[in-house]
Amino acid sequence: MFYVMSMDKETYNRIRAAVAALIAIIMAVSVLRNTWALAMGGVLLGMAVLYTAKKRVDEVLYDERTKIIREKAANATLGLVTVMLAVVGIGLIETSYWGYTANRELGYMMAFLANIILGVNAFFNWYYDNRLGG
Repeated sequence: MFYVMSMDKETYNRIRAAVAALIAIIMAVSVLRNTWALAMGGVLLGMAVLYTAKKRVDEVLYDERTKIIREKAANATLGLVTVMLAVVGIGLIETSYWGYTANRELGYMMAFLANIILGVNAFFNWYYDNRLGG
C-alpha cells in the first residue's frame, strides 16, 4: 500500500531550489568530465523530481494574479531585451567603423537576433489573436 504524502507551498519551493542547485552541480561536473549523458540524466532526474513534488502540493501554486504577474514580466522582459539587443548591436556595428573590425559580426548578429525575436513575437501575437477569436 502506498502512502501519498502532501506538502505545503514552502516545502515545494525548498525542494525546487535544492533540485536547481543539484542540477547546476551535475551540469558543472558534466562539463568538467566532457559527457553529455551525465547532463541529460541530471536534467531528466530533476524534471522527474519536480513533477512528482508538484503533484503532491495541496495548495494553489498558480492563480489569476500569478498569471497576470507572469504576463507583465514576460512582456517587459521581451521589450527590454529586444531593445537592448538592437541598441548594443547597432553600437557594435558603429564601433567597427572606428577601427574595431571584430565588433561588426557580433553587432550584426545581435541586431539580426533582435529582428528574429520581434518577428516571432509578431507571429505569436497574430496566431493567438486569430485562435482566441480576436
